[in-house]
Amino acid sequence: MDIKLSLKYVIAFIALTFVMHEAHEIVHTTVGRIICGCWGQRDFNVWGLCDGCIEKHPIALASTFAGPIFTFIMIWIGTSMLKASNSNSKKAFGFSLIFANMPFARLVLNPALGGGDEIYGLNQILHNHSLATIIGVIILTAILAFPLYKAFKIINNKRIAYFLLFLLAPILIDLLMVLGVMNSLLTKGILNNYWILGSPILVTVWTFAVSVIFILTRKHIYKLTQ
Repeated sequence: MDIKLSLKYVIAFIALTFVMHEAHEIVHTTVGRIICGCWGQRDFNVWGLCDGCIEKHPIALASTFAGPIFTFIMIWIGTSMLKASNSNSKKAFGFSLIFANMPFARLVLNPALGGGDEIYGLNQILHNHSLATIIGVIILTAILAFPLYKAFKIINNKRIAYFLLFLLAPILIDLLMVLGVMNSLLTKGILNNYWILGSPILVTVWTFAVSVIFILTRKHIYKLTQ
């Protein structure tokens, strides 16, 4: 697959990245709502269960793992689209889906910073952060190594450069826009009243906006090779 980036593709890909980020968070809070019977509050990257839920329903810890499981499913759906028999447009979407879910953040960045849903959840079970980190990294490597390998091998032109670009750029964009700009707006009190799904109004507006942008530009996500 010879990658040829266009501005229209980049816009569609960034929108897909933001949509996948929001879907990940919504899966967390929705599973928590199902188990607890109430919505926990969240911002753009930190979420919680409603008060007293984890004490009454220890199984609510499942909501911690639900987000990553959703993300891994999306990554593996993307990987399944990279079959040699598929069209370039289908491969382009699969390739985009892998990296829009920011596998490098899950595999390297989060463990390096001592966090991430997987390690946090394992630590709640094991009560040993070092052991949780080791087991978490092993599990993450087992889940993500093959998708990353397939994505790397399918690139024909400037393989290393494009692989690193897709591996790292989504994380930098997400950190800058979502954690930097959007969370800063929340802390300044802009549309920070909690509304539906345990989310501030600003989070809901953002989710709707990036979803609409992706819907309007989605046809370009298939044109990574054109």
